[in-house]
Amino acid sequence: MADTCPTTRLGAAEVAYFRHSPVSGHFSHLLAALAAAIEAERDIEDGLWSDPSFDHWLREAELGWERASGLCRAVIDAPATRASDVPLRRFARHLHWTLGCETAAELRTARQVVAGHPDLFSWNGNCPEALRVAQMLARGQQQFDEICNLDMLNPIDAVASLEAFTGYEPFAA
Repeated sequence: MADTCPTTRLGAAEVAYFRHSPVSGHFSHLLAALAAAIEAERDIEDGLWSDPSFDHWLREAELGWERASGLCRAVIDAPATRASDVPLRRFARHLHWTLGCETAAELRTARQVVAGHPDLFSWNGNCPEALRVAQMLARGQQQFDEICNLDMLNPIDAVASLEAFTGYEPFAA
């Protein structure tokens, strides 16, 4: 299990004089919380419900998603003090909506919005602020893809069709 996760890729040039805005500071914490929640959810997906640790893993995942959702709200509610805060807030708002998807159609729509409008969820520039914001948004999009592939948003009954089970005898109690 992961105890800590970096919010930027290894080898990224961290600038010592970069100062977070309220939005970017919360967004950086959101990336770390998402990484922990994703790993906790993967523990559940790969674990057996009969494992003595399963209840702990389940609770850890639930707390991780609650924390990530709360940090999404913090990013959304924080005052935007720089122009680069806009795509961070937009991404957090979209991620918060995606975490609440209940159908496969909603999830497809969420994925299509990110894939079809990369300009809405990116930032360009050469200054330290622009580079750091671009890194955070790139990491956020990687995590978005990881979240969209989790079983919690893709339940088995939504993936499997009834035609796949036509060759089996019905279960009689």
